[in-house]
Amino acid sequence: MNKMDEFNYLSSLEKKLSEALRPVRPDPGFIHSLHKKLSQGSNVFVEKRGIPTELIVLSLGLFTGFICVWLLGRHRV
Repeated sequence: MNKMDEFNYLSSLEKKLSEALRPVRPDPGFIHSLHKKLSQGSNVFVEKRGIPTELIVLSLGLFTGFICVWLLGRHRV
């Protein structure tokens, strides 16, 4: 493909796109509110994470298992 063919192809593609796509006229109220939201800072609160429930359950299971093994070991002696 030479330069002239490429130019013609791009020109026809541009023409097809300009015919198929119509410009959008956004609502001025939306533009104003969006500008206001983007230009003003926002308050962000980060919650502190508590101990995950899975960790508590795992810890309790291990502790209970340890106590059972310890008690059984004392009983056998």
